[in-house]
Amino acid sequence: MRRIVLTWLAWAMLSACTASVGQNFDDAKLAQIKSDVTTKQDLIALFGQPSSETPFPQGQSIMMWTWSQAKTMSTTKGRTLTIRLHNGKVKSYAASQS
Repeated sequence: MRRIVLTWLAWAMLSACTASVGQNFDDAKLAQIKSDVTTKQDLIALFGQPSSETPFPQGQSIMMWTWSQAKTMSTTKGRTLTIRLHNGKVKSYAASQS
């Protein structure tokens, strides 16, 4: 009986384990992004520091925010926000989910 209880407790503890990387972003904040208006500083205020930022020639850059969450004995889910800037202002963005 004791073995059954210990096995059940171990399974319950493992099934509750969750690991997250990054910070999930709020969809309502996406509506605040305006092309040619929203700046890099505005984006950082909305979403925090990006997971990555890649500069390109002629004043362009790509900023990315990623979030993923894995649960034991379950699937992993994640989201990515990618924003293209030109001279420090948003040109386009895309949000994806997996």
